[in-house]
Amino acid sequence: MPEVIFEDTARHLVIERSGACNAAFAELLARTVWGSGGVRYTMPGIAETLQNLKEPHFLSLKEKGDLAAVLTVIPKKVLLGGQNYPACYSYALAVEPNRRRRGYGALLSEQALRFGLGLLGEKGVYYGYVEADNSNSLKTLEKVGRRAIGQFRILAVSRVLPKDDARLEPPAATEKGRLVRLLTEQYEDHALLDLEQSVKWEDYHLIREGKEIVAGLQCQRGHLSIKYLPGPGGVVLTKVLPYIPILRSLFPHRNFRFLNIGNIYADSGREAEIFTLMEALLARNRLHFGMIYLDPRSPIYQRLMAAGKFGALNKLINVPVQVMAFLKGFTAAETAGIRRQPLFISMQDPV
Repeated sequence: MPEVIFEDTARHLVIERSGACNAAFAELLARTVWGSGGVRYTMPGIAETLQNLKEPHFLSLKEKGDLAAVLTVIPKKVLLGGQNYPACYSYALAVEPNRRRRGYGALLSEQALRFGLGLLGEKGVYYGYVEADNSNSLKTLEKVGRRAIGQFRILAVSRVLPKDDARLEPPAATEKGRLVRLLTEQYEDHALLDLEQSVKWEDYHLIREGKEIVAGLQCQRGHLSIKYLPGPGGVVLTKVLPYIPILRSLFPHRNFRFLNIGNIYADSGREAEIFTLMEALLARNRLHFGMIYLDPRSPIYQRLMAAGKFGALNKLINVPVQVMAFLKGFTAAETAGIRRQPLFISMQDPV
């Protein structure tokens, strides 16, 4: 049964928490157009995303019994300043179009933050992602006390005719512990690290040289329906590609299907093998695009940028994303230290 966590009898408003996502909740998210000042899109596969979340809290704001807004809070653990802390990831705030401009988004964000902070104990972090151009959502989160602790970029890998590579293999059972250690060493100076939770071995792939792991990554399929994309990239993707027969299949009817790529490992000097891995996985999944989410301050971002070979799409897309957080129980000095760290963008957190 849903649990009431907030009630305003004067306005006939109730916020309920449930561990299960009902059809109305998922349907609102599926038809929501995300973004404001920059890219705008819908997420046709969001119902499946919600089903795959681990121990989520689904929050529903209702007005006179009718669904008005929804938001999901996902508990987890992350590394901050070299120590593990409880965390909550806030995902997919949506308001019914005919109930916008009534403050419901701010109200649900405020009560979700209060609920999430209650799960953290004395010290932890509540955070989520918002496109830097989405001024409406940023203002809403700032009103309830969340602040940007960093920013990440979306890097796009594109291949018109991706080639497979026979060296691509899953990790052996005996390699998993070693691979976690390699990833931990590579990202040890990052905040929000959660490798023990985010690494899924069934989705992980690597390239070896002899018995040595030289490159590895994790991937999962994604799907967006693009409604608007600003700048020259938007013109090319929505106005030009549909009329070029050989390229039309890359972006049919504005449906953008791709691989989300993360938990990247590369031995020093072997960054090119990451691109070999990505291309082989695109070939095996019969896709043409991969999306990577990295903080520009991260050494792995800088190493991949130096290696190049992203493809034409990366030059057309520029979507910076703010990480908006509330740090509970941290001193000013600790908070400043966290802000100086590059941020780890987790495969566990739906973007």
